[in-house]
Amino acid sequence: MRLSLSFILLLFSVSAVLSQVADISKRIAISGTVHDADNGGRMAASTVSLQPANRHVETDKDGFFSFGDLEPGDYKLSVQFIGYEELTLPVSAEEDTVIHLYMKPIHLTLSEIMVSGKKRRNREQISALAVREIGRDYLLRNNSTNFVQTLASISGISSMDIGAGFSKPVIRGLGFNRIAVVDKGVVQQNQQWGADHGLEIDQYDVDNVRVHKGPMSLFYGSDAIGGVIEIMPTQIPDHDQFWGDITLIGKSNNDLLGTSVSASRKKGNMFYRGRATIQSYADYRIPTDTIDYLTWKMPVYGRRMKNSAGREYNLSFSSNYSDDNFSSWLHLSNVNAKNGFFPGAHGIPALNRLEHDGSYRNIEMPYSTSNHLKVISNNEWNINNKGRINLDLGYQNNHREEMSQFHTHYSNQLPPAVDPDLEIQFILNTYTAGLRYLKDEGERWSKIIGVSAEYQHNRVGGYSFLLPEFDRLSGGVFWLNSIKWSDNLTLTGGLRYDIGKLNIYRFYDSVLSEYLLMQGYDEQEADLYSQRSSDISRTFNDLSYSAGISYDFNKRHSLKLNVGSSFRYPGANELSSNGVHHGAFRHEMGNDELESEKGLQLDADYHFRGRKLSVTLNPFVTWFNNYIYLNPTGEWSVLPHAGQIYRYSQSAAFMAGGEMIIRYDFTNNWSATSDFEYLFSVNMEDNYPLPFTPPAAVTTDLTYSDLGTGLITQYSFSLENRMVMDQNRVSRNEEITPGTSLWNLSANAHWDIGGRRIVTQFRADNIFNRAYLNHLSFYRKLNAPEPGRNIQLIIKMMF
Repeated sequence: MRLSLSFILLLFSVSAVLSQVADISKRIAISGTVHDADNGGRMAASTVSLQPANRHVETDKDGFFSFGDLEPGDYKLSVQFIGYEELTLPVSAEEDTVIHLYMKPIHLTLSEIMVSGKKRRNREQISALAVREIGRDYLLRNNSTNFVQTLASISGISSMDIGAGFSKPVIRGLGFNRIAVVDKGVVQQNQQWGADHGLEIDQYDVDNVRVHKGPMSLFYGSDAIGGVIEIMPTQIPDHDQFWGDITLIGKSNNDLLGTSVSASRKKGNMFYRGRATIQSYADYRIPTDTIDYLTWKMPVYGRRMKNSAGREYNLSFSSNYSDDNFSSWLHLSNVNAKNGFFPGAHGIPALNRLEHDGSYRNIEMPYSTSNHLKVISNNEWNINNKGRINLDLGYQNNHREEMSQFHTHYSNQLPPAVDPDLEIQFILNTYTAGLRYLKDEGERWSKIIGVSAEYQHNRVGGYSFLLPEFDRLSGGVFWLNSIKWSDNLTLTGGLRYDIGKLNIYRFYDSVLSEYLLMQGYDEQEADLYSQRSSDISRTFNDLSYSAGISYDFNKRHSLKLNVGSSFRYPGANELSSNGVHHGAFRHEMGNDELESEKGLQLDADYHFRGRKLSVTLNPFVTWFNNYIYLNPTGEWSVLPHAGQIYRYSQSAAFMAGGEMIIRYDFTNNWSATSDFEYLFSVNMEDNYPLPFTPPAAVTTDLTYSDLGTGLITQYSFSLENRMVMDQNRVSRNEEITPGTSLWNLSANAHWDIGGRRIVTQFRADNIFNRAYLNHLSFYRKLNAPEPGRNIQLIIKMMF
């Protein structure tokens, strides 16, 4: 049995829990008032943090804050407010202590955390689900290749990677259309059913993210059955000012070079913000010379995955008007990407296509292009200080193309006269509307009543066929409640009813029919395979609910319990597909009798917060009545290179697992964190695990942080070990994936150079250049290892 630093720390931390719980030392309080250093005015809505107690509060309207139920000892107190220098100072308290803090206004530097006194949309107040909120500082310190890989540093979140360029998120083993990414109140729709379709989000344009692990259909309807990644709007400062940042990005593994520039302006009731991001990267490096796939031994020239280069161009603009009773946001964004595919990943690998072509940065066929345009309008009206009305409107256009030199398995198929190398094209237009009435916020009984609607219009093109054209109209009405029973006890719950109408349009492949008849198949069998999709019209009705309890035993112990039902409409590909999915090397056949996928989940969220030790436990259990999956039929397809026919079916399924996070602060400077995540899943029909089940993993990091003097104002160093266990429990058509142990190193520093603030972030991932496989990777079926050692440097300059 392998032992590592992760397990040693885990055992030590569990022992420390017992000693912390037994400690009944004297309790004290640290309180105070935050002032403006120039005029002495009291500053409301400042963020005050106390470490290592890991406590955070906002000052009230008089600038007052208080931390109670503390043990005597040494602490670090920090205060942040936009437009002011961050204030951090040590506090040695042996008895109740009152402090007056004075913050200095600045115009050339900007705090990383932007805080406003205005109310923020707060979904966790009416949900007892586990919620993890992260800000810009976390996103910068854990910056990875893309937004999803950055979020994968959170326990329970995995990244399904398509090379080093783009990824899709997985929450507790559920991905694709089973989780929703909500950008400023609007669910992002970007053909997320596809395993090789990434998430089009500019990670440098994200300030604050909430990750909800568990069923969220109550809030967002279908596609939120497994959880939600919620991107929040930026916070607006109370004072007029102009600021921005220039970020330079460099990464060694794929020679990535990039820059992101933003500028913001607050004047009176108006706020404006714009950002532009450009990134370009070459073929990524892997620590091997060959890849063994079936009977092939594929060479990896220069230890680089050929044609995995890419580029990204992103633009965004936001504006806001606010007064005492009304606020209106307008968000515009466009994410454009071009990414190459490894030649062996589409269809049967051809060894001659793997030879080095003289450039690591060019992008040849096959490759994909994607452009995601979003227009979002968020509006809010305050009504007599007793309620609010929120109206969210959204439009999205997702245009995806896959280019591959014309090829055919049918001797009678000719290349198209226009765009002969356009293999697949998807154009998806989505219109969204949501209306909510929030009543009695902050009172003992608060309520939210709302309606939502979404319309999708999908059209396809190209010389290959994968997804049929369809239109989908869905809507829902919901009622949410939060009852503050006492200072320690809060009850939450709600109901939602949804109805959805899906129309799928017929496509008959006459070229395929002619080919099969030429091969000697009868007309009936030729028609069966040539009917690539049928005219289907389905209506779905679903009821979802949630009930939860939040209880604070004392300042140290708190517990949330939530039981919730959720649902997901079957997708057009699950109902009506019929043909070879070359990326998966199989014939996939839809099932027009599928019903909505329904699940019931029980979640717990326990927190222990001691003076030095904090523990978080997030266990869960999920039962699906009719989980949708691809079931091998035992029949072989007559289509060339198709293999066995897999048909979409439904079965009961069971999932259980959770996360445990332990943090121990040895001193004010030294701390260690250990995250453990585990997931068990089983299909009750065939007793196989569900596909894409992440392996168990333990991540441990040791961190030193301190305040500097002079040039460096604060800095930190971190050593991380991530141990991934073997994944021996695999679904059909999956292979066992061996585990690995990876070591990473990072350093972060804040500089004061000529009155300007500069942040540098250095990371070295996989520092021993170890070859390993990612069970969720798109290239796992090729036995292609993940990228090797990567050294990255990010320089962020504020102005």
